[in-house]
Amino acid sequence: MNIVYFSNLSTNIAAGLNWSVPAGIHAQSKIDNVLWVNLTEVEMPHWREVACFHNASEFGGYDLDLLPEPFNSPDFVVFEGFYHPKDPKIAKLLRKRGIPYIIIPRGSLTRQAQHGSLRKHLKKMIANLIIFKPYTRRAAAIQYLTEAEKNDSGSRWNDTSFVIPNGFNTPSVRKSAFSSDRVKAIFIGRLDYYHKGLDELLRGCTLYQEDLRSGNFTLDIYGPARYDFDKIKQYINNNNIGDFVTLKGEISGKDKENALLEADLFILTSRFEGHPMGLIEALAYGVPVLVSPGSNMATEIENADAGWVCKTEAHDIADKLKLIIASRHTLSSKGQSAAELASGYDWDVLARRFHAELSKI
Repeated sequence: MNIVYFSNLSTNIAAGLNWSVPAGIHAQSKIDNVLWVNLTEVEMPHWREVACFHNASEFGGYDLDLLPEPFNSPDFVVFEGFYHPKDPKIAKLLRKRGIPYIIIPRGSLTRQAQHGSLRKHLKKMIANLIIFKPYTRRAAAIQYLTEAEKNDSGSRWNDTSFVIPNGFNTPSVRKSAFSSDRVKAIFIGRLDYYHKGLDELLRGCTLYQEDLRSGNFTLDIYGPARYDFDKIKQYINNNNIGDFVTLKGEISGKDKENALLEADLFILTSRFEGHPMGLIEALAYGVPVLVSPGSNMATEIENADAGWVCKTEAHDIADKLKLIIASRHTLSSKGQSAAELASGYDWDVLARRFHAELSKI
């Protein structure tokens, strides 16, 4: 099967899709004939490790006629991500030529993502009406990353959809020992105060700070010095929780692996997500998690006993942290369950599932 992937990736090291997209496409290229074009004309070094990767500038643009055979007339086109103006333009040309396309919106169609602030909500309503609803309705299908994302997005975008999650390459090492007299928690990701629920997480740490201190709880927050970095730093300083909540810079590679292996708990209290790579990665290393329903993995984590679930609300987050401190003797068993849960997200297995879905269509 000949498949063209179009993406609009940035060079933000903390953005999960800058890692999940190349990993998924690389796995797909093992069983299908694949060409990947990034339309933003930027690239990260690890993308070049994927043999089928190309920058749009290499072809002088994104017109299918500029692509080499057989990709100038592929069996399928896949759009990674959503709300990129070039994608609906390409899709319009595809429809004229009878070439089916798949959209992977990565959480952008959920109710939470569609609303947000009033200004953003109005902008999306107008853009949806004029551009993006026709684009989604005429797609061959939409691929959601979780059942929760699919259910929360509803059927109004397209009648045909399927679910295939993000994956992760199983690490060679896993966490084997947990703290006996403390709980060392970690957050790694984009420092978006509202989206990631960091506002409620920090407020929960402030409300119950004495309980958390006496329980020997610490939280390290890793992320690039952009977005709401300064806002988070100011909150920590103003509320005098800097002795157990530490804001650190971005982290990757071996440093990131070491940070995960040293942690007892990974926290993600997002209001909405597609399928967060950072969360799957933590699970794969055998680190138990505290997540919100907005993470889109709460049900799986609860069923697998791989961690705890909380609302994106300060009091509930704090209550769950107190519970985790009191039951830290269960961290090891939950860590084993986390690794077992993550084993079902192997990229090669997911690539075969994707091929099967395209074959049905």
